[in-house]
Amino acid sequence: MNTSRAKNAKRNILFAVIERATNILLPFAIRTVILYILGKEYLGLDSLFSSILSFLSLAELGVGSAFVFYMYKPIAEDDKAQLCAILKLYRKLYRIIGTVIFAAGLCVVPFLSSLVKGDCPADVSLYILYFVFLTNTALSYWMYGYRGSLLYAHQRSDVLSKFTVAVQLVQYGVQIAALLLFKNYYWYILWLPVFTVISNMTIAGITKKMYPELKCQGEVSDELKSDIKKKVVALFGTKANSVVLHAFDNIVISAFIGLGMVALYGNYYYIMSSIAGVIGIVYNSMTAGIGNSLQTESAEKNYFDFKVLSFANFWMVLFCTASLLCLYQPFMKLWVTEKNMLDMYVVILLSVYFYVYQIRRVVLTYKDAGGIWWEDRFRPYIVMLVNLVGNLVMVQFWGIYGVIISTIISMLVSIPLENRTVFRYIFRISSAAYYLRLLTYTVIGAAVCVLTYFVCGFAPDGIAGLCVRAVICVTVPNLIIIALFFRTEEFKHAMLLLKKR
Repeated sequence: MNTSRAKNAKRNILFAVIERATNILLPFAIRTVILYILGKEYLGLDSLFSSILSFLSLAELGVGSAFVFYMYKPIAEDDKAQLCAILKLYRKLYRIIGTVIFAAGLCVVPFLSSLVKGDCPADVSLYILYFVFLTNTALSYWMYGYRGSLLYAHQRSDVLSKFTVAVQLVQYGVQIAALLLFKNYYWYILWLPVFTVISNMTIAGITKKMYPELKCQGEVSDELKSDIKKKVVALFGTKANSVVLHAFDNIVISAFIGLGMVALYGNYYYIMSSIAGVIGIVYNSMTAGIGNSLQTESAEKNYFDFKVLSFANFWMVLFCTASLLCLYQPFMKLWVTEKNMLDMYVVILLSVYFYVYQIRRVVLTYKDAGGIWWEDRFRPYIVMLVNLVGNLVMVQFWGIYGVIISTIISMLVSIPLENRTVFRYIFRISSAAYYLRLLTYTVIGAAVCVLTYFVCGFAPDGIAGLCVRAVICVTVPNLIIIALFFRTEEFKHAMLLLKKR
């Protein structure tokens, strides 16, 4: 990566980490308040509605990423007229999408009760809550939602991160205060659409000030419009697969097991997804730079960068996986108490889930940066089918375990398909060497996780024990990786890249 790309990535990652930390700690505080003041069923409702609306938001999937991709070239060429035309089309589509989501959401209303096994909390209406969540989602598209793409395309997501942190501090502060004062779930969710409107309008103002020359005007050519449509159609499957992979789990758990299990699983999933989100910051911040590199550097240089990033990703993912395996239960015992914990089998499955999902990050990032969604258009539907059928069948035999296992299997099915696309259309070489490297990483990773868990078994209980386990998780996996790989080119260049940042 050249200096400017590295500088942009470093700045974006720094502020995105701050944003993510805020977005982890404050919702964590809210989940705790809801759990102890209102009860776990309310957490289940929150997860269920979020999952349903994720499905409804499939109408958007593909649009945002595709438009950011098509902004790279006019930004590099300083073609402001083309940017304005793209922005106008983006605005039009987002308004249509918001309307489609709202209309589709209303069609779900008659079926809401069938998605909840058992009774809804007596002091709230399932339908009123759902309507507030639905309105909030639609407003995010109607109210200048498209303007934030300018910051991502210009590699200035740090600006968006700074603003998001400020808004979240106020929003979550107000929501926590409302819960503590009124002890009523309505007072918590009614603030969601209010802050969505405030946030989107402010982002619009920021982007207009930073890029006053970029307005929604002009028309894109029929050729470009056709190309965008092709990318969006192809990208829809990729993004839809990501939503189905995560959101359908909660809906199945709610419908077949109940809101209580949705809440308990949601607590565990929240921890895992928070860590995954931090890792995602790194790749979201680098996607634009990788996209630029694919346009300007040789295939050999890009493949070398890919190998370095793959090693760095393995190291990071292994450390996080070992930490999840060893720290999950001691932390959950302190946070939600023993009566709200799931068993160790769930922890093992979620750790495997996390590893399989995260080890694919580099490949998926290169695919997005290269815009090769059309070439990959069939894979997501295969994976979604495996996941949907697997969830519906396995949940009836193995309950929560079946849901997680089904998702893991679907991701394993995805790996060879997505690897084939990236190696064929970006690197134009065989992926055999990468599979060997991936297998080596996985075998080493499994051994390191087992060893780390064994050593952590000697730690005491309580907060002191949690701290001791954390030290072990920081020490054991990292020392082993350094000892095994410090002579490799990937390790040396990963260290150089880290020093530059």
